[in-house]
Amino acid sequence: MRRTWLVVALAASPLAAREPAKEAPWPTGIYGNVRMSAETGDLGGLEARFSEQDGRHMVEYVLCEGWCNETIVTEVRRDGAGFAFSGTAYSFIDGVRTPEVQHIGLQPKGGTFVATVGETDDAWRAGTLKQLKEPFGLTVARSEEQAAEQAPDWAAKPVHARVLKPFSYT
Repeated sequence: MRRTWLVVALAASPLAAREPAKEAPWPTGIYGNVRMSAETGDLGGLEARFSEQDGRHMVEYVLCEGWCNETIVTEVRRDGAGFAFSGTAYSFIDGVRTPEVQHIGLQPKGGTFVATVGETDDAWRAGTLKQLKEPFGLTVARSEEQAAEQAPDWAAKPVHARVLKPFSYT
């Protein structure tokens, strides 16, 4: 009889009736950790603006490595207890425009997100993203994009491919 009551008591206890973990709410607003190096003036970090567009959860982000060069817009998806998104950034290597796929994971931690960059095996921690009132890295990247759009065609060529006229004081 005692065993029966023990089983009934355990079945009715909060330990036995655990609810499944609630999904984290979709991120909204601006989160980031972009900082400027006091020694070099370089910018580093990640900044992201989350929104919902036509029922899809979207992010505009910039990954700053030395500078904040371009923003990328892509869809956010759930990934376990957190979120993930991927985008393609372009850089010039030996004068060739080269794509690089960036995989970014976000794990909620209080009112912040712990960010990782890369696939599971080679991911590196990009730090903690805090909610921001104003964009910083995104603003820098947008100004770079606007400057590139207004640059003359010759400015898009690598320096070693340009023909420069010698400077003369006369």
